[in-house]
Amino acid sequence: MAHHGGVAQYEILKHYLADQPFTTTLMLGNHDRRRAFAEVFPEFAAGFRQGRHSFGGTDVLYLDTLDEQARDRHSGHLCIEHLDWLKTQLETGKGPVIILSHHHILHSGFDGMDAIHLRNGTEVADMIAASGRCQMVINGHIHRIIVSSYRGVTHVMIKSPCHQMPMVLGSGASSLSVAEPGGYGVLLLDPISPPLHHVDVDLPECPIAFDAES
Repeated sequence: MAHHGGVAQYEILKHYLADQPFTTTLMLGNHDRRRAFAEVFPEFAAGFRQGRHSFGGTDVLYLDTLDEQARDRHSGHLCIEHLDWLKTQLETGKGPVIILSHHHILHSGFDGMDAIHLRNGTEVADMIAASGRCQMVINGHIHRIIVSSYRGVTHVMIKSPCHQMPMVLGSGASSLSVAEPGGYGVLLLDPISPPLHHVDVDLPECPIAFDAES
């Protein structure tokens, strides 16, 4: 939500969310900081930022993958408490499930980004697949559209509304960015086949950049 996780940045976000015509759910990513976030959004201060929204017969689960103690500063992790919560959610229902995660669970082919993915992603992906309920896992983090699958479950990585990851597969820094159009996804829930649409938004042109502090 905020590139450097500062109070001033969250205040800007809160200002623009104030007049949105729809309900918003705030998820923490690797650039966020819990203390500053809670200062601006005190209603979300207690506990982890994970939960469930039910729409008709579909449960949408959103995960809190932020690990502020990560040695590399940006990789994610689901602790035992998170994993137990996810397992319970998957086992207590029967209908279809959509899972939202900031960090990508599967490998992407971008070595720099894969070094800071969800560190216990395979364990999480196995749990999701074993439930037999999940239609799709959707995540961000990489800032690029990537579609994969794992044990019959579709995993989709979507663009960021700001800068994007350049198409530089293999070795490369995780902080690379390119001025390709940003975007956001629109998911249409369906008990059989939920389509995920993508909408591009333009940005001013800028060169590929490296930000060592990101």
